[in-house]
Amino acid sequence: MPKRTDLSDTFCPVGRSAELLGDRAVLLILRDLFFGRRRFEAIAANTGLGPQLVSARLKLMEKQGVVERHAYQERPPRHEYRLTVKGKDLFDVLYAMRNWAERWAYQDGEIGGPAMRYVHRACGTDVGTSTVCPGCGEPLRYGDLKGEPSEALRAEQAARAG
Repeated sequence: MPKRTDLSDTFCPVGRSAELLGDRAVLLILRDLFFGRRRFEAIAANTGLGPQLVSARLKLMEKQGVVERHAYQERPPRHEYRLTVKGKDLFDVLYAMRNWAERWAYQDGEIGGPAMRYVHRACGTDVGTSTVCPGCGEPLRYGDLKGEPSEALRAEQAARAG
């Protein structure tokens, strides 16, 4: 298998962002961090990724300044991961991916509605796949939405958790 080209020093911004975001594990970890999962065990369980892969990607994300590691227990030492401002700025990217998938990634009749329903915290409006709240007109950013998983998504998460 040919070695992947390193794009971290290209002038192309898509190439540079793909260097980190082109990894499925990073995207799944980001999704979990956006939903408030901060502890390693919870991230590994919910993503279905192996512990070595989660560990390696969290270290990469820490090195890139996307997350910070904070100790929450001394013996044994345990840490949680929190998004930095740089990490929170990735919300728009993942939200756009979610919106695209809700529109195009499912077969006809595969699901009965969105996998995740989002409500604007400020006014309580169901935002659908909007990037601006249809109720109050505010742009939607990190922390503005409350997510409610569909029954199908809840069942999938429960099955994964074992």
